[in-house]
Amino acid sequence: MTSRFLTGILAVVFLAGAAAAGHARELHMIAPEIPPHFDKAGNGRIADVVRAALGRCGHQVRFTIVPFGRHWKDYADSPGSFDGMATAEADQTFPGHSTKPFMHLQDGATVTPALAAVSSVPDLKGLRVVAFPAADKILGIEAAVPTFKSFSMRSDRFDQLRPLLAGRADAILADGLITAHFIAVLRGRAAGGNEPSIDTATRVVFRKIFEAGPQRLYFRDPAVAAGFDRCVDELRASGELVRIAKPYVDRFRDILGDQYPVD
Repeated sequence: MTSRFLTGILAVVFLAGAAAAGHARELHMIAPEIPPHFDKAGNGRIADVVRAALGRCGHQVRFTIVPFGRHWKDYADSPGSFDGMATAEADQTFPGHSTKPFMHLQDGATVTPALAAVSSVPDLKGLRVVAFPAADKILGIEAAVPTFKSFSMRSDRFDQLRPLLAGRADAILADGLITAHFIAVLRGRAAGGNEPSIDTATRVVFRKIFEAGPQRLYFRDPAVAAGFDRCVDELRASGELVRIAKPYVDRFRDILGDQYPVD
């Protein structure tokens, strides 16, 4: 009797261990190349938090990095290729199961210090504004665009920013951290003689004139999504989430000031 009982206990322990091992897995996720949130190597402010939270849940993650926008299409169109996708905006829906919002992006206006008083869209009246494709719709500024002195939308990050640093634009509308990263890259290129049209001494500052954008993940497996929510909450409660994300924002405090959220 004792032998049978012991055998039963060992069987339960074995099956529990096997189930736990089966739950821990490598997850293949697709994400956009938007440094310093996600770089080509799959590292960055958001990437590192996702990796840490999934690691806390016992998973490993492998990112496939694609141009911004393609990550949404490829995830939706290839159900057998990706276990998850980063990231979705508040108003987007994709196949699978959404996590709760866990980090934020912050769109706004990057301007010269002379225009640092800009605090809302109406303050852009009469200014030369450059933004990303479909920004008029995405940012909800269609009604305001006619009040701008000029408005153009450009897909290339450098083409968005060169006019500001060359004195041909007054405001760049985009995520502040991404903008700060590419301004640093442009300044580095200019220092090497590769950007003769821009003035490396031009100072710029970021102003948050839009609401912060909550970011979510999507997973095919509802258990993974629920587990991520739990593990990222634990990261936040322990202070680890801020410790991971803060250096990416602090690197550009000269531009961002207090206008960009750590998480």
